[in-house]
Amino acid sequence: MRKDLQLYGKIQARRKALGLSQEELAQRMGVSRQSVTKWETGLSAPDLDRLVELADTLGVSLDYLLRDQAEPTETTAEAGESAENAGEDRNEKMAVPPASMSATARHIALAAGLLVFLLGAGGLLTMWVCSELFPVQLVDGRGGVHTGLWGYVLARDLKVLFWASLAAVAAGVGISAFTLRRSRS
Repeated sequence: MRKDLQLYGKIQARRKALGLSQEELAQRMGVSRQSVTKWETGLSAPDLDRLVELADTLGVSLDYLLRDQAEPTETTAEAGESAENAGEDRNEKMAVPPASMSATARHIALAAGLLVFLLGAGGLLTMWVCSELFPVQLVDGRGGVHTGLWGYVLARDLKVLFWASLAAVAAGVGISAFTLRRSRS
């Protein structure tokens, strides 16, 4: 490899050394194949967050990508390992900060948050519908009257299910909000 090789040449050389197509690299990075093509031809350069993710994905240091180093200094993968094994080792050896999550990981986290929210909301909605279909008027030991959803929950001894559903709604909103916030930063 030439010592004066630019960023775009290093991206292409390292991608080929790992046996990855532009499409495969794009999928791992959560970008389009056209973005990878532009990076490799020098028409554009990845932003700083993408550059860090690119270095991790290619198993090289930022110094190698940005400075005039002749050979890559592999950060997590040993020579001869497949790209898949390199990714597994990297995940075991270093904690990837949430800000550098790939687009796929963000989508999965967002979907998980939405699923947890929907499960909790579904539980609450089901209990509310049942409380409307089968109304309850519960008088407690102190003379208090409980009706509606809370009366139904108390009469059917569904407090654990009620609080678990409410917690799922809150957790789903929290996961989704956290993921969206991290993807914007």
